[in-house]
Amino acid sequence: MVEDEKEANRLHNKGFFGEPLSGGGLELDLHEAIYLLEAERLEIEDEEGGPISKEAILERTSEERFMKEYLPYKDMRLRGYVLKKASDPASYRVFPRGGGPGQTPSKYWLCTHSEKGVFDIKEILDAEHQISNLDKTMLTAVVDEEGDVTYYKFSTIDLNGSVERFDEKKLEATMYGDRCMIDENFEGLLDSNFYGFEDNGVLRLSSYETLYLKENEIMAVKDIETEKYLTSKELKEKYTEDSEGFELKYEIYEDLRRRGLIPKTGFKYGTPFRAYADDPDGIHAEYIIQPVGEDRKYRWYEVSRAVRVAHSVRKDFLFAYAGEEDVEYLKIKRETP
Repeated sequence: MVEDEKEANRLHNKGFFGEPLSGGGLELDLHEAIYLLEAERLEIEDEEGGPISKEAILERTSEERFMKEYLPYKDMRLRGYVLKKASDPASYRVFPRGGGPGQTPSKYWLCTHSEKGVFDIKEILDAEHQISNLDKTMLTAVVDEEGDVTYYKFSTIDLNGSVERFDEKKLEATMYGDRCMIDENFEGLLDSNFYGFEDNGVLRLSSYETLYLKENEIMAVKDIETEKYLTSKELKEKYTEDSEGFELKYEIYEDLRRRGLIPKTGFKYGTPFRAYADDPDGIHAEYIIQPVGEDRKYRWYEVSRAVRVAHSVRKDFLFAYAGEEDVEYLKIKRETP
């Protein structure tokens, strides 16, 4: 607490530090006090009136948790922003340069994390929903072990493409081992709906494409070895046994197709899918998509790597979260405040 009224007014009027008290003083939170101490704009005394150092204060705090919040606070202050404590799920309300409480609306709600922490997709989505419902922008700061701060912007998006459902006569396909092929009448499927790829006059389909076309009664699938037609259940069981996490990835594939997008393999980018909103021959894939279930936890370095790869190839990185009711798409990009 700053008891001197003149000093209290100076600190509050130049930077909106602290909360003015009725008696003329100023109450500072710990982050504000440390920042002003480092900037040599404030001296802190202990209970006996002696000077107290920043190190002595940190000994009384949980250092890792404190630094996770203080370093983004300090960095944003140095960038010219005014920060005030926020309620969960955010650490701070961030006011634009030249603005402040009572003068301008906040620009961001800032959430803070440590590199050593866990990226929990459900926690992030819940935070994004709460903050967006307040008509605010969520900004996330991640502090690495060297004390550097990286900022990310999270937003849920409603994906929509322009590809209509294939609705022609039923096709015949043949299963060779784990690969499915169509050798005739596949032009509409390839040219208008962009399923598979053509190789020596044959259309080769992925496991996701095969099951989707079968479940939607667009295609019958005959096993070359048994000469029997496979049911959707048999196909799903086969692919689930052969490919770890197939059911989750197929749920996302199915949702993308329903939304009019064209999912293709994202192997080159380190994800199961890349996706197009229109004709792949005319545009680049807009999205790199990583399906994720509720029980899957990531480390922040994995998120950093995925976002960096997407940025390097000029695509948006999306987590596709398969919830109980529907699929949500969380867009993540680096941000410079």
